[in-house]
Parts: sequence; C-alpha cells; structure tokens
Amino acid sequence: MEKHLLALYQYKNQRIPQSKLAAHIGLSQKQLSRNLARWQSEGILDYVSGKGRSRYTVITWHKDIEASYYRKIKRLLNAGHLEEALPYLSWSWSSLTQQKLLTKSNKLLGFAKTSLNEDKLTITKRHSLLSTRPFEVLEAKNASVLMSVFDTLFKVNEDQSVEYHLAHHYECHAHSIDIYLRPHVKFHDGSYLSSIDVKRSLEHARSHQYTADSLEQITRIELIDELALTIHFDNCPQIVALLGHLSLAIYKETEGRYIGTGPYFIKRDNQYTTILKRFNDYYGHAAFIDEIELVYIPEVKKPVIGDSDEPTTTMTKNIGFYYMCQHPASTLTSDQKQYIKSILKNEYHLTMDRPAPKILSNSTYIQQEKVVKPVFDTPIRIDCIEINDTARQTFDTIFDRHQIPYELINHTFADSIGGDMNLCGDYYFFGEYLDIPQTLAYHHFIFGSSSSIHQLMSSYSWFHRVKSFYHVIPYHSWNRLNRLIDRKLDQHAILYPLYIVEDSITFARSLQGVSLNQYGFINFNQIWRKKSD
Repeated sequence: MEKHLLALYQYKNQRIPQSKLAAHIGLSQKQLSRNLARWQSEGILDYVSGKGRSRYTVITWHKDIEASYYRKIKRLLNAGHLEEALPYLSWSWSSLTQQKLLTKSNKLLGFAKTSLNEDKLTITKRHSLLSTRPFEVLEAKNASVLMSVFDTLFKVNEDQSVEYHLAHHYECHAHSIDIYLRPHVKFHDGSYLSSIDVKRSLEHARSHQYTADSLEQITRIELIDELALTIHFDNCPQIVALLGHLSLAIYKETEGRYIGTGPYFIKRDNQYTTILKRFNDYYGHAAFIDEIELVYIPEVKKPVIGDSDEPTTTMTKNIGFYYMCQHPASTLTSDQKQYIKSILKNEYHLTMDRPAPKILSNSTYIQQEKVVKPVFDTPIRIDCIEINDTARQTFDTIFDRHQIPYELINHTFADSIGGDMNLCGDYYFFGEYLDIPQTLAYHHFIFGSSSSIHQLMSSYSWFHRVKSFYHVIPYHSWNRLNRLIDRKLDQHAILYPLYIVEDSITFARSLQGVSLNQYGFINFNQIWRKKSD
C-alpha cells in the first residue's frame, strides 16, 4: 500500500494542474511524474501529463485503490491487530471510508486479554506523547500519562495538606529542607531508590531550560546518607509544594530510557501507541489493570472507556481556561485595549456556549462595564496556536458585530512547546491547564520560563521586581498576592480570561474507582473492573 497513491485517488474526479496536484498529495512535481510513470507501468492507471500553465493531468484509473486498501485494513482490524492498522488510519481516505475504519477501530477498544491472559484496557487519545521525560512536561495530556510512571517526593493538595510519596518525612528550616526517603522503593529496572538518584534528578532540573528558574533559589544539595539529603536555598517558601510538581519527579536514565518508580512503566511508546504495564514491585497500592494501551487516533470522537455495550457514566471536570495576553509592544491605545477586553470578556464565553471565565486565583468573575467604542483604523492582530474553527468563528462573530477589523496569526503546536514562536500581534490567545496546587500553578503561569506567556510577560518592566516579592513572602500568603496581581493584570487589560475549558470522559459502569486527575484524564492506578455476575 502506498500513502501517496491513495491520496492521489481522492482527486480522481477533479481537474487540477499537476503542480497543485503534487502539492496536495505531498510530492514535488518531479516525484509525482516519476510515480505516475511507475503506477502506469504497473497497470494501476494511465495518464496524460499536464505540465505547464493552465494544463491538467488526465488520469484514467484501472483499479479502485481505496476499496482495495480498505479491504486490507479491514482484515487487520477483524483479526484484532489494531496497532498494525493505526498508521493507516490517518491516510487520505474518503470521509465515508474513514468513518467505517474508525467505527471498526472503536470496537477494539475496551477490555481484552493479552497473550499472557492478563487484563488489558485499550483507550484512545488524540495526541501521542511529546516526551517521556518528566522535566519536559509542558502539556496536560503528557502529564496525565506520565504521572502514572513517575513519582514526586510529595504531593501538596489545594488545602495545603501534604501527601508523602517518595519522601517518608521532612524537616523544614529557614534556608534548608531535610528529606528522608522511603526505604526499599524500586525503580522500574529493579534497582533501589537512593538519595543519589534524587540529587541527580534535581541537579539536572536546576540546569534544564524548563525547570531552572523554578529552582533558582536552591544553592546546593547535600547528601546525608543513602536515604536522606538536605536541599539548601536562599529564599524558597514554596519548597515543599515545588518538590511535588510533576516536572520535578524523580527518574533514572538507563540505556537511553527514562524510568521512574510509579505504578506503571512504559512498555512501548511510538507515534501511534503507548503501552503502560503494571509495575508489580510498586511501593504503594498496586494497580488493578495489568496493561493500559493508549492508541492515538486524531480524528476519532471520544469513545466509551471500557466496553461500549454496557450502561455508561459521564464525568466532567474543569481542566483549564483560555486567556488573552496583551503584547507589551502593542501600539493600541488604552481605550482600544479596554474596549477589546470589555467585549471579549462579556461575549466570548456566551458566543462559544462555554462556562463563564474566572480569575485563576479564585476571585469571582465580574461582568465588565460597557465602555465607549474608540476608532479602530488598523486590524487587531492576534497570535494563536492551531486555532480551531469554533474559536475562529467566535472571533469573527464578535468583531464583525462591533465592526472591528482583525487578523489571526496561526502558529504550530510544536513551536509553542519548543518556545520558537515569534509573537508579533497585539494579543496572544492561548489555553492553559490548571495544575495543583493552584497557588503554585499561578506563580508558574505568570513567572515561569516554561509558561506559554513568558516571552510577553517578562518584557514588562515590573516583571522581575514583582517576581522577587514571592521570595520573601510566606507560601501561605501567596494566594493573596496572586489575587492582587491577577486583578492588576485584568484592570490594565494585560491578561484576562475568556472561558473555562471543560473535559469529560464516558466510561462503562463496570469500571470502578474512576476519577479525573487535574489534567482531565483518568488516574490509571485507581481504576478496577467489576466482574459481571
């Protein structure tokens, strides 16, 4: 089977210049010419070349390529070979054939038995893992999977209570924290966790571009013994909460692989599937499901998790928000900025039919007062990340209603993760997920170098001065400071919310212990399957 041949077949009834036809199917004109000659020699088609301006390539097909390919993929799916079929699902099928393939693929989701007679749960996700390294976790879907693979020293809840994970206990001092580790904790390769592993992980995080600024107050890490260490710092009131962040999970690098101590280990990971296998030597409560297979099918609608023939339950959670961030170099007047803020905050969530926005630091959303419309002589320019049709249409509706010219500047998701975006608009429209504890998450969101708005926020003159306030204020008072900063950013139309993002999962009722983590996905190690009578 050939990807480009199937793509070409989708244009069988259209008259398109050869240059455009080549571009549509992802080949150069020279490559297309060579392939057309080969396919003709193989008896698949005949063609008359259409090189040159206003000339069309005429193709006569002798084989129904899509029907032939569909039968081959169907045989794979009927035999239960979903992983082998996955690479072909994203090829250029007609909408009807693709829907039939996706429907067949969905029937292979849910519970099955492995070759070792173990329980396996197959789930679909829209994106493959961007990274399997905890210190590179910048995206919610990555985090929702890796939190089952890697463990942190602590977890700090929103009420500031501390759960102990790899740490057995700690003692905090003015400029240091002593951490005592659980004994007999194993990594996924069978080796035992030691203070050396913790120091190695944190030292690497101190130098990594995504985590260095979070640990800038740490001065040195001192080993006490095999299961204890001291972390010294200048001023770091958030140290306990910080060490509970997934990006600072403890890991070990073995033969080029990153392994953790969590309830699951990564058995396989590629662009089509990730398989999580239960770690039987986990120090905590063992996971019930032997194997979790995540298959990546971008176009598929969210299916039922578990067996779709059973009665289902749907669970919904607020997992994030969409914001507008003003570019400090924007030449818009103060009146223009306030007017844009007023109409977007009042109308965007209503037009999209989404939950009303809230300030991230938990203050209530206040309806904006109407302001007088100023003159807009030039288009408002908005940077965005692979904006979807709904969001684009919402901007169209609102700005058309108010007769304001505007322009969207689209960037790729890969650029946003890699920090390679050239933000040149008046605003940046983006989405952010809500991490826990939210007090620390807000600080990272505004001041962290890995934040999607860091490029803009760090350009404001007040940025570093305000950031330094957090170093001298007790952590329990940070939420008050968060609210103050959030209110000021909103008042000056620098940063303000548009709507809350909800995510939901639908699962079979035989699946017990289902809970949504802060990233909007299942806590894999807590689920179990109720046996039928």
